[in-house]
Amino acid sequence: MKLLILAGGMSSRMKRSIEENSDLDPKLIEQANTLPKSMIGLGKDGRPFLDYVLYNAAQAGVKEAILLLNPKDTVSQPHYGKLMQEGKSWGLKIAFARQHIPEGRAKPLGTADAIEQALAQFPSWKSSRFIVCNGDNLYPVEAFKLLLDETYLNALLDWDTVGYSLERVRNCAIIKKDGAGYLTDLLEKPNEDEWAEIVKTMPRIGISWNIFAFTAADLLPFLEKTPLHPIRNEKEIPVTVRLWASEKPQSIFTIQISDVLPDLTSKHDIIEVMKVLNYEI
Repeated sequence: MKLLILAGGMSSRMKRSIEENSDLDPKLIEQANTLPKSMIGLGKDGRPFLDYVLYNAAQAGVKEAILLLNPKDTVSQPHYGKLMQEGKSWGLKIAFARQHIPEGRAKPLGTADAIEQALAQFPSWKSSRFIVCNGDNLYPVEAFKLLLDETYLNALLDWDTVGYSLERVRNCAIIKKDGAGYLTDLLEKPNEDEWAEIVKTMPRIGISWNIFAFTAADLLPFLEKTPLHPIRNEKEIPVTVRLWASEKPQSIFTIQISDVLPDLTSKHDIIEVMKVLNYEI
């Protein structure tokens, strides 16, 4: 099984200022302001956050990974190139793709575009089934195992919301599925009316943390017709998945998982993430 990690975003929320009386180490603030967020040294001995994502994937059985990076990223590829050269990449073969920014734009074109660009740069993957995930979420070993072992060709993880704040849940994409467990809709950041309907009609509320298993041949047609988001002006993978589920019902299976997921969105997340990255890898 192959793994594509999307780590090419501009990390704009991470680079926002933090209050002056913060307990955060000034060195970490500097890293958060200058490095790709997945490369901030938050683990034991200052290991980058992304090391732990890759380690967990390797522990689950992933053997090959592509890191989709921003063209301006000058630190990720040398770091992982060195780990591979020294035989310290946890048995992973790691390759690198770049999400090039279209002329006239200041930011990348979104996660759906990122996957398209990675597949264009690695054409052999177009005949593969692979996992795709974000580079700023600490997915547990079980998450990768569930997708590796799943017999359905296209699937996403359906995370329980016990242990999450209401605000955090409502900032995620809410999963809707049929009685057989197939995705029917993916509702991002529901408004008040949508949330009221969700609470009324769904005894269990599940969310997506943007980790999927895809067969490239099935995915590509929907990547190509993913529209630009009307507000963010980006092509986002949740929109792709939603379009796919609408046009081809019972194509994407949902797999329930109960772990609470640490994520690295802003500087306020750094201290909480550091608490769980205290082990040797």
